[in-house]
Amino acid sequence: MPMTDIILPVHNGLSLLRDGLDAVMAYTPRRDCRLLIVDDASDPVVAAWLRERAAERPDWVTLQRQDENLGFLETCNRAMARGDSQYLVLLNSDVLVAPNWLERLLACAESDPRIAAVNPLSNRADNIDLPMAPGASYLAMNAYLARERQGRCHDVVTGVGFCLLLRRSALDHVGLFDPIYGHGYCEESDLCMRLTAAGFRTVAAEDVYVFHRGGGSFSDGQARYLRNRRVFDQRWGADYRRQFRAFRRADPLRPIRRLFALPTRWDPTPAVWQGARELLGEWRGPRSLTQLARLSLRHALRATTARRPCPRRALAQPLTPPARLRVTYVLDRLVVAGGVLSVLQLVNELIRQGVEARVAALYEDPLIHDWRPLYTRPLIYRDREALLAETPDSDMVFATHWNTVDWVQALLKTGRTRAAGYLIQDYEPWFFPETAPEQRQRVRDGYRLLPHRIVMSDWLGGRLAEDGYRSDKIPLGMDLGQFYPRARALNPRPVVLAMARPGTPRRGFPTTIEALAAVKHARPDVEIALFGDRFLDRWRIPFSFRNEGLIIRQDRLAELYSGADVFLDGSEFQGFGRCALEAMACGAACVLTDLGGVLEYARHEDNALLTPPGQAQAMAGAILRLLDDVALRQRLTAGGLQTAARYCHRREGRETLAWIEGTLAAGATA
Repeated sequence: MPMTDIILPVHNGLSLLRDGLDAVMAYTPRRDCRLLIVDDASDPVVAAWLRERAAERPDWVTLQRQDENLGFLETCNRAMARGDSQYLVLLNSDVLVAPNWLERLLACAESDPRIAAVNPLSNRADNIDLPMAPGASYLAMNAYLARERQGRCHDVVTGVGFCLLLRRSALDHVGLFDPIYGHGYCEESDLCMRLTAAGFRTVAAEDVYVFHRGGGSFSDGQARYLRNRRVFDQRWGADYRRQFRAFRRADPLRPIRRLFALPTRWDPTPAVWQGARELLGEWRGPRSLTQLARLSLRHALRATTARRPCPRRALAQPLTPPARLRVTYVLDRLVVAGGVLSVLQLVNELIRQGVEARVAALYEDPLIHDWRPLYTRPLIYRDREALLAETPDSDMVFATHWNTVDWVQALLKTGRTRAAGYLIQDYEPWFFPETAPEQRQRVRDGYRLLPHRIVMSDWLGGRLAEDGYRSDKIPLGMDLGQFYPRARALNPRPVVLAMARPGTPRRGFPTTIEALAAVKHARPDVEIALFGDRFLDRWRIPFSFRNEGLIIRQDRLAELYSGADVFLDGSEFQGFGRCALEAMACGAACVLTDLGGVLEYARHEDNALLTPPGQAQAMAGAILRLLDDVALRQRLTAGGLQTAARYCHRREGRETLAWIEGTLAAGATA
């Protein structure tokens, strides 16, 4: 194999970086290959993590630290200029490579000395996008393409920098990235145009597939792109447009896309919800009737043309062969909610461990993919009947809510799965009031329909035991690459942060507001921040507060926790209590209620202050105590950090896989 340098620039983004670097370590040959990680002024937590990982393989990994954030372009130029390998690969930190990725990219480049740049196919790669097939992980896509498109490639107008193999001799001929493009955008397109103008080829290897998160490079991305695009067009506009028109006419990806072609159906609901959110956001901000009318028309047109592929077993089955463990989680709706996040984290972790894990549901909120990237493409069905008819075969299927238990039981009875389980994240009979005993009993009856049950806390397991059902506990995990103490902005005022969800039962909204009003009355200097609902300003809240709304970006949520002196969760009960653990992980002192799954990890006076649910004055007293007693607050913060370190989602994924394998083995010998 020709000598190759892999250049991995890093600036924060620890969550995906951990998965991406693990994939590089697992799927890249050590011989004739070197990995150079350039830490482009990441925060101290990311920097320390990188040092630990680099120390594990000093023979193969070189780590360099830049104390000033130079950006992708300049960082890559410096790294490329220092090397002497025949090839180099530029790799973003939000990319997950697959088995034999480098060998096949190099085989493509070596097939023609004129090939100077090679991209893999990916779920997110501009003009070489190839969406994952519904129900298939990126690893399944890679394995399938390796069989069906072995050794094939096609020319593209310009490559994409997320994962780009470059021939060094060609770079010696045309130069590196042009610094005129600043911190980035269009620099790789400019380089590829220079390569093709010099007689080289830029291609996409059809037998390599990698996952690319994408979309998070710059906070000023649109303005930066427009500026750099003007520079690019001044140089290459006419020639680029001519080449791109020819590329579109040739449509070299057509044969590959046909491999994954599915019938489609009209599905306007996600577009309608997305449009409604944007319209409400525009209405609440600076607006004009003309702007609102244009936005309404644009979303109406989008809804009329919105189509979604109809998943088919005939396609999913070859992509998920029985040789790999197949696990399916069934949800009613794929929406932004804590329980859904738990499922998505588990699916990703199982995929990383080699399982073909997937999600099946009846609705998908477009915000899901901005909220939590998923290493597979969900199976979204029109209705229950389509789900039962078209869900691919599995080794284990999980129900995730009381209203999906019947569906999973039907899949078990019809032989679509070897085993079935129930991932129970909350005590769902209490979702209904005492005045609805029949509905409560219906949910309880669902516990007996599936033979295996997983709960996240002893409290929840105890509730099921009282109903006569056995369960196994696997405590919830959270992404510690996302939730850790961030740099805190200077703020002379103490900050109290609270989850406020007025439309959600059991979240204790009236008590929370009453407690915070008492705190504000006693300490007018306190800044109160609320999050969890888009429309908090519609409620009568008797004090000034900072409205953070519904938070999609998990990094922003971690910043909020990190900037708070005290975090309050006044929920009446929860199956586990994810928010409080996230806050602990980010260094906030917590005031919590002493009922439910939070008792799995919360200890009064050790890592939190606990009060009875519904007791506003007790909550206010606990908050004021923490604000006044710095030593106590620091002690609880330290205890919270130690506690949170034990609840990593990677541990949850490993324990879940061990449980699945044990359950299947026990069933085989029964």
